[in-house]
Amino acid sequence: MATGDGWTSRLLTGCAQHLAAASIGTWRTSGIYTPEETGIVIRAVPQTPNRVITLAAYPLGTALQGMADHQTAIQIRVRGVPDDPRDCDDLADAIYDALDSAAGLRWGGIPVVQIWRQSYTSLGQDGNRRWERSENYYLDTMRPTANNTD
Repeated sequence: MATGDGWTSRLLTGCAQHLAAASIGTWRTSGIYTPEETGIVIRAVPQTPNRVITLAAYPLGTALQGMADHQTAIQIRVRGVPDDPRDCDDLADAIYDALDSAAGLRWGGIPVVQIWRQSYTSLGQDGNRRWERSENYYLDTMRPTANNTD
């Protein structure tokens, strides 16, 4: 299996592409962005650009043993421009509008049955006075394997 072909990688890439298609940020597999862009990255929290959306998946578990129904979560860390907490909140609001209650999607070939925001919290300011926030979205997906087929 090549890097990026795994289920989690495809899910996160699909989420990044979904947010980019909604004009919320810019997605590049290189992770290189201009200072004016809102970068969408996987796992890492880069120093630049100021505005960044970081995606990281974590498991919730399967709904039923032997079934392909799978619940997972994506933590979305949002960082805005220095000194203005409204920028971070506005960016998080745009993500909410694009994701919460979305249904019937297909990300990286993975059926995403539905998505909802479970929780969020402020992370305060980083060392460069940029406000940050963490959002947790839950997803009902399908993850068939040799042992989970229905």
